[in-house]
Amino acid sequence: MAQTFRLKLITERAAGGDPIVRERDVAGPEATIGRATTNDIVLADLAVDPSHAKMRFSGPGRVTIESVGGLPFTVDGKSTSRIDVDVSRHPVASFGEYRLAFETGEDGGAVVTVTRESHDYPPSASVFSLQAPVFGRRNMAWVLGAGIFLLCLLVPLTLSGIIGPAKIRPDQQWSSGALSKAHSFLESDCKSCHVKNFQAVRDDSCLTCHKSSADPTPQFERARNLGSPFQPQLAAEHAAHDKLQKATPLPAGLGVVSAVFQRALGHPTDRCASCHIEHTKSPKPEDADATAPPLSDKPKLVVVQDCQSCHSQLKMRLTKTELIDTPDWNKHPGFRPLVMTSAAGPKPTFQRVALDTMPQERNGLIFPHRMHLDPRGGVARQAIELGKAGGYGAPLECASCHRRDASGKDFVPIEMEKDCGGCHSLAYTREGGQLKNLPHGELQKVVDTLAGRSLMASPGSDRQRPGTIRPSVFSAGGASAYRATFSRGGACYDCHTVNWAGDTVQMAPVKLTTRYLPRGGFDHSVPEHGGPGTSKAGGFECADCHKAKTSDRASDVLIPDLKTCATCHGQPATKIAAADDADCTTCHGFHKPGEASPKPGHPPLEALRWTKVAAR
Repeated sequence: MAQTFRLKLITERAAGGDPIVRERDVAGPEATIGRATTNDIVLADLAVDPSHAKMRFSGPGRVTIESVGGLPFTVDGKSTSRIDVDVSRHPVASFGEYRLAFETGEDGGAVVTVTRESHDYPPSASVFSLQAPVFGRRNMAWVLGAGIFLLCLLVPLTLSGIIGPAKIRPDQQWSSGALSKAHSFLESDCKSCHVKNFQAVRDDSCLTCHKSSADPTPQFERARNLGSPFQPQLAAEHAAHDKLQKATPLPAGLGVVSAVFQRALGHPTDRCASCHIEHTKSPKPEDADATAPPLSDKPKLVVVQDCQSCHSQLKMRLTKTELIDTPDWNKHPGFRPLVMTSAAGPKPTFQRVALDTMPQERNGLIFPHRMHLDPRGGVARQAIELGKAGGYGAPLECASCHRRDASGKDFVPIEMEKDCGGCHSLAYTREGGQLKNLPHGELQKVVDTLAGRSLMASPGSDRQRPGTIRPSVFSAGGASAYRATFSRGGACYDCHTVNWAGDTVQMAPVKLTTRYLPRGGFDHSVPEHGGPGTSKAGGFECADCHKAKTSDRASDVLIPDLKTCATCHGQPATKIAAADDADCTTCHGFHKPGEASPKPGHPPLEALRWTKVAAR
């Protein structure tokens, strides 16, 4: 049988006598411990987190107890946040005033006896108890309630009638503050965010509109139905929520006290609303002074934890993480690009490989950058002869083939017909004075095009020219032309990895990587990165970062190492004019991995107004 936890909950009677014993089994190999009623073991003590710990079987007669939120507990008098215990040794775990005693159960399970520590002294009537003659709780409740009614409602209403509503606003002290412009449409719909009474806003409420998803249509429709004039910004969670809880340390110094109290009182410090704060400004009366500060466009952003606070000792809190601790820029790990280590295809294998090991990727393409960028080579001569009318007229450079996209940050994918076809002809025959080109991109279409054809061409030089046919290849007919196309000197042989299985051609599929570092956001449009515009002195050009002029293989990973970035980032302006900060947010975003953190206020609120595209 499967291992189970047998719980024995012992409750002392207030009037004395035998204690009440309740027994039950926990279904499954894991049990949760905490103050919230959703836990398997509920401990009604404010010193216990709502979701404090969990325990699971780690072997025959062994149980692992692990803290969920980082708050410690004690086992046999020693404070810890994770421990593996042998139940046969009768260990005792303590959570606040509760004790969990373990002993061996049936079928390798465990019996957990839960008791609450009782004091040796007998309970006595408090001066603030219900029975107290003067300061009884019931009397105090009436006094405080009447005082609140008098001072916070009756007096302000009376004064507003005497002095005037412009100077005395009775509702001011009852308001949490105005919402930002982005959420002002929810001003009279508190329930849309505050789902449960007396409970802080939970992440589920925020994510109903802002969760990043493949199809955000339902979220957009909900926002429109609520009356939002703006399209909600979608945000991805930085990591799995349970990992974020473990990875986030408690604040340093006295901040830990505040965090513990907030968690104990049902205000977790890892919510969306912990960083994005609403109700930060008081609503203004209609005739208020025009110089008063206006409402902000978006919720106020407060940095609760920065990148370094979590990533400094990440392995200590997440023992199984593969991420390397990065306390600052000077200890940033070397780049490990995501390289395709198996043949490209429907399901290629990718692996992170350290850049200093000179990784090679199997992209299925044969392309020597050195030959194409040699200013004195045959390729340069051919480009010069093609002239400006053919889109060249000078030796090739990076921009001859790599063209920027509309944003300028990245590049559009290479297209053979557009970027290579000027020199590498796909023509295989001439019919009616017109050249016929082989289809590109699908091997079977090339085979079908050549099947059954008799392709003849006049003899001549093997030197390939734009708009011409390779004579040595197509001087054969029928099946010979098919084999010649994929053999040395053929149109496909120079650039593709070709193998033969008998009379059947096999060509490795081509997949070119567009981003080797998917978790970092690099912006090619920055002038100092070689982008358009005026660059500071010391800015870079393509060849400064990408060593293409010395590469003879398309499998070379031609991205710069961390040292290249460090020539500007983290350097003082007195050392290099192109110096820049070494802030994590320059390359990394919390809610959008792979993109830099947006500047405050970006995008502008007006840019988020509904468009016809968003409406569809």
